[in-house]
Amino acid sequence: MGRRRRSIPWAFVLAIAIALVCIAYVFGVAWWQSRGSSHYSAADLYLTRMIDVTIAAWLFWIGASIGSFLNVVAWRMPRHESVNGRSYCPRCRSRLKARDNFPVFGWLALRGRCRTCRLPISPRYPIVEAVVGISVTLVGIAEIYQLSLPYQSTHFHGGALWTPVVDQAVLGTLLYHTIAIALAWAMGLIRMDGHRLPRRLTWTAAILMVGGMVAFPSVMAVPWQMQVAPDWRAGGLYFDALMRVVTALVAATFLARCLARGLCVGADLKLDPLGKSTARLVDLITVIAVPALVIGWQSLSAVLVVGSLVALGLGRVLPSRTDMLGRFAIAMPITLSLAILFWRPLHALPLWPSVGSSPWVLLAAAGVALIAPVWLRESTTASPQTMPIRAADADDEDADDDDDDDDDEDEEKDADAEDEEDDEDGNEDVAEEGEIAGDEGDDPHEPTKPTVLEN
Repeated sequence: MGRRRRSIPWAFVLAIAIALVCIAYVFGVAWWQSRGSSHYSAADLYLTRMIDVTIAAWLFWIGASIGSFLNVVAWRMPRHESVNGRSYCPRCRSRLKARDNFPVFGWLALRGRCRTCRLPISPRYPIVEAVVGISVTLVGIAEIYQLSLPYQSTHFHGGALWTPVVDQAVLGTLLYHTIAIALAWAMGLIRMDGHRLPRRLTWTAAILMVGGMVAFPSVMAVPWQMQVAPDWRAGGLYFDALMRVVTALVAATFLARCLARGLCVGADLKLDPLGKSTARLVDLITVIAVPALVIGWQSLSAVLVVGSLVALGLGRVLPSRTDMLGRFAIAMPITLSLAILFWRPLHALPLWPSVGSSPWVLLAAAGVALIAPVWLRESTTASPQTMPIRAADADDEDADDDDDDDDDEDEEKDADAEDEEDDEDGNEDVAEEGEIAGDEGDDPHEPTKPTVLEN
């Protein structure tokens, strides 16, 4: 009888690998910087580089913890459950221990299985935690070290004594952008599963994003005008903050209506305000409004074009059941993180639409956004009109579904009555037509179960 093969402790291996990378960074960068300086030795720079590692580790821990919470939000909110309380296994209902909730490492330590019932836990949990943690870490480092935001005072980068800048304005802006990234990820995960955006999430996003900018104008980063002075600063400009919100929401609504030609075919807020395609359009506006409030209306069209291309690339990674709107929604937090990370160099490019750009550049970017529905169009096999109604959509639209069910029952009764009359007449041709009509009266698209994600 052979020995039982021991599994690899991946959590321990990952921890050792991260520790080795951090040690290599501290000693390697300190040694490299000391070579070109006659005033500092490598030992003098160890502490400075350890600060870098500490900040990066802290940012990743915060981001991964946010990702862990977003997994709960994406699972519970569409099912009208409270996001409070301890996490539990949906199969055996046992509560998870604190160490099992440790981002990324908890799943690896459990080897992807529940500690109690030993049933598998979806790998989506550590993936979301890691991706959100990486996005928050990159944005945080870029802003704390003053690498990304335009109109921000800068100092020499890359020197031996290069240290982070931590003050009220920097931390406030970073907090605002972290909230925006978290909200964008939450919306993307929910839409990726095919659910409507919950009202609680939409109102939370509106209060935090709109209220935060109006109350603290310093988080604007860029103005709402097309031309401003080179030494423009955002602090204390409450009217400008209000105009920034208005212009961002108007731009988000306009561009969402443009993209709706491919993502929400048949949507009409006036003629069909309660339709399913219109509900998808409302979700699309909400998804686009988050990056619009962060980066401003000037660059929004270019960011959406990049996001549409990212959505195409995600088609090879995401499950095949994910529709194009879900891909686009999950592409938004990725694109938003990249836009913040490279904000300053993009702002300086003459062909990137931003404050101070030529009107022709803005019009060209908007024109490309107008043709984006060509490659963002839903597939004909799963168009918004013929797509099966998911359980979450049915819960949000009970009244519409009841009316549709009544209409379907009436059609089936009429079809059955016609079949009986045709059978009595004994006309085989007419009977065949009646059977065909009866078959067409049935709904060929059976409702599918919502995407089940173990929590």
